[in-house]
Amino acid sequence: MKQIFKSREPKSLLQYRNNVDAIYDGPNFTPVKSDIRESLLKEQGYLCAYCMRRISINRMKIEHFLCQKSNPDEQLNYSNLLGCCEGGEGSRPAEQTCDTKKGSKVLTFSPVTLTINTLITYSSSGLIESTHKQFSIELNDVLNLNKIRLKENRAAAQEGIEELLNSRAGKRSKAELKIMIDKYINVSADGKFKEYYGCIIFYLRKKHSKAK
Repeated sequence: MKQIFKSREPKSLLQYRNNVDAIYDGPNFTPVKSDIRESLLKEQGYLCAYCMRRISINRMKIEHFLCQKSNPDEQLNYSNLLGCCEGGEGSRPAEQTCDTKKGSKVLTFSPVTLTINTLITYSSSGLIESTHKQFSIELNDVLNLNKIRLKENRAAAQEGIEELLNSRAGKRSKAELKIMIDKYINVSADGKFKEYYGCIIFYLRKKHSKAK
């Protein structure tokens, strides 16, 4: 999980919300929903808001961080909307992740939270945890982000960076590591972040803090 910087909401959503009795998935909402999908993809670098897997316009879900049933006033609030992977939709609960697993459950923090990056940690095994005890529990019980395949993918992402760092003799300087961090913290030419880039940046920043 990595902090998401929300962009300006689609103009079509603003116009739709001004209609009397406007509701999510109401009449004439289909083109608005398409605009929302495209906007979420761009601001999230085509990654799931929770697990950081690759998503696309045809393989994603729109998540209401505050669920619609309990928070009807937030259903058309763009800051409450996130792009998520399909999360094993249709699979048994133990195999589900992200929005599919979460359903209407509550999370203490959103990926939009300004301090989210300081709350998340990753181990070399790909384990994701939080320095906030309750949120750490929720990462497992609500989002299932430590599902074995996700852990393995995050570990592989870190191993790939470690191999790159070890591709030549000697230690990398702070300046070199800063260049690498800047590379991964920004989207590529096609507007995409690298999959699992949150754990990659976490790893590189740890290296950077110890470098000379």
